[in-house]
Amino acid sequence: MAVIPDDLWQILIYAFQTFVLPYLFTLVIAFLTVWLAFGLSRRGARGRARRSLRGELRTNAVVTRQIMAYADAQLTGDTSVAPMPRYKTHAFLAYKRQGLLEKLPQKIATELEELYLNKESVNKAGRRQEELAFGPAAAFPNAHTLRLENLTYVRDTAHNVVEPYQDRLKNVRP
Repeated sequence: MAVIPDDLWQILIYAFQTFVLPYLFTLVIAFLTVWLAFGLSRRGARGRARRSLRGELRTNAVVTRQIMAYADAQLTGDTSVAPMPRYKTHAFLAYKRQGLLEKLPQKIATELEELYLNKESVNKAGRRQEELAFGPAAAFPNAHTLRLENLTYVRDTAHNVVEPYQDRLKNVRP
């Protein structure tokens, strides 16, 4: 290892005192400001995701009642042609993408996940029901029977699975 002459040490100390030390405090403040800005931004995004999920859960409780009313009307012979109401899932997916689901207690996170899996199942069954009612599949000879079975599935799942989950999660603050 080479020995640095004294005059080189003096040059390095002078350069440090002249070019680094005066700006070190400014640099530390700049890094702290950026860190604080990112932290506040993430906190705001998490708050928006939580509020959106709470709103979506309230909206989906209304949709559950609409789906049950729709299925009951269709099963009792209503011949009106209307699309079936759909559950909203965007806020839950955003909540999950941000990693907030892992911050909930395990039991609540599992119930929330199962609730949304069942909602997606009802949404898929609703698309199938519409296809059987007025899509290309309506021409099949057994379309009416399949439609009634599908509507029964939609009604039973909304009433017996989704609604109890929603009732249990009503007071939970995600």
